[in-house]
Amino acid sequence: MKNKKLKEVIVFFIITIFLSLFVFWGPLALWGIPTIGFKGGAVGPIWAIILFMLGGFVPSITGIILTSVFEGKQQVKPFMKEAFRIKIGFKWASVIVLTAAYFSVSWMVINLASGGHFYYAAFLSVLPTIFPLLILGPLSEEYGWRGFALKRLLNIVSPNMASLIIGVVWSLWHLPLFYIVGTNQHEHQQLFFTFMISITSSCFIYTYIYIKTNQNLFAVVLFHWAYTFFSDVAHSVIIRTDLFNALQFVPALLIGLVFSFLLLRIKPIVKTANASRLQKTEKLHI
Repeated sequence: MKNKKLKEVIVFFIITIFLSLFVFWGPLALWGIPTIGFKGGAVGPIWAIILFMLGGFVPSITGIILTSVFEGKQQVKPFMKEAFRIKIGFKWASVIVLTAAYFSVSWMVINLASGGHFYYAAFLSVLPTIFPLLILGPLSEEYGWRGFALKRLLNIVSPNMASLIIGVVWSLWHLPLFYIVGTNQHEHQQLFFTFMISITSSCFIYTYIYIKTNQNLFAVVLFHWAYTFFSDVAHSVIIRTDLFNALQFVPALLIGLVFSFLLLRIKPIVKTANASRLQKTEKLHI
């Protein structure tokens, strides 16, 4: 059972990284072709923009297709519905939104402490993106990272190890964006190493939310959505400095450590065929 799940996750990782590096984003980065400007709208040819947009959907599309391959076509529809299972309760919705807001507030504090300034007028330009971000961020990725990969890894390794693995691979998937003109990573001159720390640290939050909400995919979609929006809000008004770029990863690292500790207190979700049969037998006796 474990070997089967591990092979499925490895196949997902290989396909997702390959398509990112060699089909969609990699060629744009290699030849320096601009796509969508961070502040000024589209700055590249339409075919490059389409290629860029399609590349963002690779994780979810791969996760959906592999679900059909490994679990059968009849499982695709229920799997697709998981991201819209919105009954997580007010408590978890509040926790998710407040946790996402923590990043935005922390970045603003760091910016002030490092002698940075704010350009508040830019905030209004971000507001219209709140709904498009639902599709271009969470829904284009979470069927893959959490819906497919994390669900399987939790049956193989500990929650912390699953978070670490997905964090590293997820970071590598973003690598071409640092060389594509117009992306946040390129325009903000972010450092890939600190970006990897931030992404990997955030994965411990995703994993904790996913487990505590009974593997509710909507919960992580909501966190991804809120995090992306609050991030855009903060970075739209912050006038960045080299010091801010160097310290930007700190809030993610700190909260990631907190959630990794919380994950240690959660019992492993590793399941085996024998364990499943034993549970069924116990239920029959009851």
